[in-house]
Amino acid sequence: MKFFKVISVLLLAGTLFAGEKTISINVQNADIKTVLRAFSDVAGINIVTTPNVNAKVTFSVKNVPWREAFKSLLDAYGLAYTEQKDIITVMTQDEYAKVRDVSGLEMKIFRVKYMKASDVAPVVEGLLSSRGKMKVEASTNSLVITDLPDNIIKIENFLKGMDKPAKQVQIQVKVVEVDYDAARSLGINWTVAKDRPTDRTAVRLSNDASVAGAKTNLSIGTIIGKVSIDNVLQALENESKANIVSAPSILVADNNKAKIVSGKKVPVVTKDISGNTIVQFFDAAIKLEVTPHITPDGNIAMDLHPQVSDIAGYSPAGQPIISNQEAETKLTIKDGQTIVLGGVVKESKRKGNAGFPFLRKIPVLNLLFANNEHSTSKVELMVFVTPKIVSDEAMNTENTTSDEGTVQETGEELKQPAEEK
Repeated sequence: MKFFKVISVLLLAGTLFAGEKTISINVQNADIKTVLRAFSDVAGINIVTTPNVNAKVTFSVKNVPWREAFKSLLDAYGLAYTEQKDIITVMTQDEYAKVRDVSGLEMKIFRVKYMKASDVAPVVEGLLSSRGKMKVEASTNSLVITDLPDNIIKIENFLKGMDKPAKQVQIQVKVVEVDYDAARSLGINWTVAKDRPTDRTAVRLSNDASVAGAKTNLSIGTIIGKVSIDNVLQALENESKANIVSAPSILVADNNKAKIVSGKKVPVVTKDISGNTIVQFFDAAIKLEVTPHITPDGNIAMDLHPQVSDIAGYSPAGQPIISNQEAETKLTIKDGQTIVLGGVVKESKRKGNAGFPFLRKIPVLNLLFANNEHSTSKVELMVFVTPKIVSDEAMNTENTTSDEGTVQETGEELKQPAEEK
């Protein structure tokens, strides 16, 4: 009877302060459900409990706002609550965690326009709340995100700033055979690359004149000063000191790889175990992989991987032998500056016989009526690579490649030479 008298007094006190929504309670070892009914009467709000809420509480407050006292009571005994309109539900922390996982969340699909959803997903995952979940839909290049409304807005703002068109870099390439002496006067700085190969490979190549030698030592450099390489090569061509073999160009997104191939397919004939003839084709070509990175100051950092393959000779069975040389390097250049790949030097020797018909073939008389000519020429195969940042205006009007671009210029299939008679 004493306990109920105390509760009655508390209810009366609470009623006196109800206009200001304050409460005074002083209980010892009381049933929490009974105490919560006192809060319900004072606040004029419905309070219910789940079946797992069972506790004896000792609690004392005086003239305290009811909601502040209510939260203090639940915190003291490890309880939680949810509130909808005029109903408060008191529950255990475990029950609250389960309710929280399925309530108050929103789902939104973000279509990624300019990036790969799988690439941006790791960054977005770090922005999720503890309740957030994300799924990557590769087929639609989308992110399906379930999270708290406020966090959904944060992720949306982040994606708006991140998902923008990537800058484009146009990579112009010229593969040129340059007279060896003329190549020495082009004004090239060969000391800019850090990882140039140091090995030298002697190979033998076949051409129209005779079997000639070639030396390969891939080198990487840049043009010194403000020199227009196009004008220089045009002048050398006019003097028959240069021959532009190919001039491919490719547009690639910043931080993506471009691959350029210029050369020929070489047929190699073999036989299988059953004796059947098999023809396989190998590249005798220049392959160049370039990955540009636009720096904040407007320069271009280049990852270069050149590879030069050619015919080194022929086996006794007449099969071509392919030589290969490659290098990898990184260097930073100005927008529009030209990188030069060199080091493949070919030397050809020619023999000629001129004079009066018939008489030049007669012994002794050929000394008077024949003229034997011997000439040697040396050319260097050089690759000029010029990256240029494409302006936003140009990007809106020009066609662009995919993220990873490839250009291939392949000549006719190279036939095996016939025996000289």
